[in-house]
Amino acid sequence: LSKILVVDEKKEEDCINGFDRINCETSSTSEERNSSYGDSVSPLDRHFFVDKDPLLVVKDGVFRIGNASTSWEDDEKSCGLGSHGCYTVRGVNMSVRPGEILAIVGPVGSGKSTIINAIIGEVSVSPSTTMERRGKVAYASQVAFILNSTVRENILFGSDFDAARYNQVLDACCLREDIKQLSNGDLTEIGERGVTLSGGQKQRVSLARVVYSNPDIALFDDPLSALDAGTARMVFERLFEQSGNKLLANTATVLVTHASHFLNRVDEIMVVVDGSIPFCGNWDKLMEVVEEDPKAKLAIDSIRTAVQEDGSEQENNDGLNHSVLKNTQVDVFKKMMMNENVAEALMTRETREHGLTRIWAWLLWYQQGGGTSFTLGILFLFVFEKLFYFGTEWWIAAWTHGYSQPTYAFGITFPPQSDGIQAQYGYLLVYAILLVLAFICAFARTIWIVRGGIRCSKNLYEEMTHYVLHAPMSFFETTPMGRLLNRFTYDAEILDVTLVWSMSMLLIALSWFLTALVVMLVILPWMIIVMLPVTFFYWLIQIHYRKSGADLHRLDALSRSPLQAMLSEGIEGAATIRTFNKEDNFIRRFHGFADRNTTAQMHFLSAQRWLGIRIELLGAVIVFVASILVISFNGTLALGAGLVALLIRWSSGLTVSLSFLVDNCAEAEGAVTAIERISRMTQTPQEPGFNKKGDSVVDPSWPMEGELEFRDVKMRYRPRLPLALDGLSFRVEAGQHCGVVGRTGAGKSTLATALFRLVEIESGKITVDNVDLSKLGLSDIRGRPNGIAIIPQDPFLFAGTLRECLDPFGISSDEKLLDALASVRMLGTGRGMEYLDSRVEEGGANYSVGERSLLVLARAILAKPKLLLMDEATANIDGETDSFIQKMLRTRFQSTTLLTIAHRLDTIMDYDKIIVMADGKLAEFGSPVELIEENGLFRELVDATGEGASSLIQMARSAAEEKEHERRNSALFD
Repeated sequence: LSKILVVDEKKEEDCINGFDRINCETSSTSEERNSSYGDSVSPLDRHFFVDKDPLLVVKDGVFRIGNASTSWEDDEKSCGLGSHGCYTVRGVNMSVRPGEILAIVGPVGSGKSTIINAIIGEVSVSPSTTMERRGKVAYASQVAFILNSTVRENILFGSDFDAARYNQVLDACCLREDIKQLSNGDLTEIGERGVTLSGGQKQRVSLARVVYSNPDIALFDDPLSALDAGTARMVFERLFEQSGNKLLANTATVLVTHASHFLNRVDEIMVVVDGSIPFCGNWDKLMEVVEEDPKAKLAIDSIRTAVQEDGSEQENNDGLNHSVLKNTQVDVFKKMMMNENVAEALMTRETREHGLTRIWAWLLWYQQGGGTSFTLGILFLFVFEKLFYFGTEWWIAAWTHGYSQPTYAFGITFPPQSDGIQAQYGYLLVYAILLVLAFICAFARTIWIVRGGIRCSKNLYEEMTHYVLHAPMSFFETTPMGRLLNRFTYDAEILDVTLVWSMSMLLIALSWFLTALVVMLVILPWMIIVMLPVTFFYWLIQIHYRKSGADLHRLDALSRSPLQAMLSEGIEGAATIRTFNKEDNFIRRFHGFADRNTTAQMHFLSAQRWLGIRIELLGAVIVFVASILVISFNGTLALGAGLVALLIRWSSGLTVSLSFLVDNCAEAEGAVTAIERISRMTQTPQEPGFNKKGDSVVDPSWPMEGELEFRDVKMRYRPRLPLALDGLSFRVEAGQHCGVVGRTGAGKSTLATALFRLVEIESGKITVDNVDLSKLGLSDIRGRPNGIAIIPQDPFLFAGTLRECLDPFGISSDEKLLDALASVRMLGTGRGMEYLDSRVEEGGANYSVGERSLLVLARAILAKPKLLLMDEATANIDGETDSFIQKMLRTRFQSTTLLTIAHRLDTIMDYDKIIVMADGKLAEFGSPVELIEENGLFRELVDATGEGASSLIQMARSAAEEKEHERRNSALFD
């Protein structure tokens, strides 16, 4: 299990499947289980365990890498976007002393994150690489890794608590104000993957984790991109520049960043372009370097242009920045956490039934398996199977009795066996016919039950999938991933395999018991004297056992969910866990969850042995009584030898069948609990109708213009939580480009949630081209061609080919796909149609976060929406590429209504309108120049950028003058 826990993210699916194979062999023998366990662990061991080559050398306290070439995969086919063979970054040489900062910059997809991953051992390096590093390493990933735990536990990450340093870290990472708003302070649970935190808050928690660990080497993979300009500036200054109290004073720091305006304040700069290092040196050298390569020259010139002198403007804004941040960093997160019940509401507890399995769960299996016809078919086949089987044994008894006299049966007289060998053939023929008929019925019965079980499993699985896919976003925010994995893997496998087997065995045991009972009572009616009390005791024992057995099965399933959740968590944060050397901490936690699951299984096995002993004792009583009755009353009964043999045979068989019946009844009941759990998933609340009919059907050409209006919109994410949007009203004209700004957590991303009806608004109205979105089907809002599109804050790509990711419905031609890729600089030189067939890993794992954003933008270009919402779409993109993208947006989306949520104010200063949000409300609305002149919140946000404020103001004024000039020319032309 320790080897399974710290795995490579690329093998997640194999890991989950292998883990389930270990846990799902419930009907196997001990040897089979051990074999299955070994078979399952072996591939996990091969794929997931990472042997770290200790390239650690202590040398003058300096961290060095020399002549490094790095690769994500040894197989060239899996090398992602690298265009220079397998190694994606070449010729890396760096040296960082304690207290120094090395900044790594470059265009999207150039290899910056690959260098960081090479340092922490997540990617392979060439044999010629030399690496010298000492002491403790800490790492903040580009996508923040958050534990399903408290804020404090996320920051400590297994380290001892030091109150003084902890408070310093909170202040340095601007977390103090956030934590003050929590109902339980930093001991408040923040949910799975930090569901209650905004992207900026999660990244600041990740930063705090690195700083608190007091590492010798700190690696930051572009954490500042998720923060607004003011917060990013404050965090940078407090972590890297604060004199006398510098938290990373003795730490060698490597910082990947797209925030070029910080580069004149670091010790050394490394520029990465297309996997090569055209420059590495300090800021003064960067200002003087002359680069001949066009791409390298473009990247370096862009960096120079982006960096501005601090001047007096920075000093004037220092006091303002702190007050703005402190007073405006209040959002729905703050209000939500002030609610005392929120900690309980973050993740819903998994409920379970108690006592015996409900009768509806048993009936549901038969109903989904085929209903009445399925049930009658089972009954018919079992009756005839047992008739034919008993017929074979009865015929043997008759055969034995007919040794010296003829036997009359089936309207035929069979000669006595004493007549010679020829007389035996008739008996053999009848026996063979009965045996074949019994076999045919048994075979048909098995096929019938298996087909019905598979039909039931398929129906329930499809129904569960439908309900989960149509569940509201609040369901996924409050339901742990482990619970969903448990339902779709472990419980689904129980339905596919275990339940079919258990139900089949139960029906077989029941048929054997009833047959044995009938045979015994027909041969020896006096057996009723002992059968009644013994059957009664059997009933009491199995009732007592079933209650505990079913509950133990439920406990087994419940205790498996945390295991799956932690396994998923470990996969997601494997690099962070390994870098911090916290494998042992996670393994201990994993062992704790595994022990709970094993305890439930061991108790279930103990209960089975308790049942087995008592059943065997009662069975012995039945055989003993039958033998006594035959011996004592044989003179009166005048039973033949064959019938006596049948009686003893079936009384002994009754013991076995009763034991078999009770055991399989409990086994089937445990498996039926999976139906309970899956059925509970089908009770998940659903989103409103995906398709609407009648008056709600909108014109096929809608939307024609893309005019957007919010009218007094109020929305909360879940009942009992405060409003996330509180009376929000604004109007964006068709074709206008509107920016949305505000501090981290002000409710900016909630606009997308409300617009796409991921959460239904409580009151108010949202209209597009004067059509109320609440009256439409979800397919009209989310899936309509040329309708409404979004580029989300966390770009996601489905596994498949690049063509399938860009055009999942096969609408666009290859030429259009290549044009869209070229529009976002993702085509590159020498790439043609074959590039569209390149592999995209699940979630776009073989692309950087910035590249994923560009691919999602290319998908939006192909969709040609009338209304496009961009949620921090260029946050992980370098400044030069961002500038190119902004120009492309103004040309390719000229007639599209554009709503851009931005942290980088320079991307929206030439927009038509700006929405300033604070605490879920509209704080300001107007053109950039108007809002700057009002000296309100937007002006404070501009001033908070420090050295860049003057250029932002000039950009807004120039854009306003240009638009006024265009308006006058247009009026003159008209």
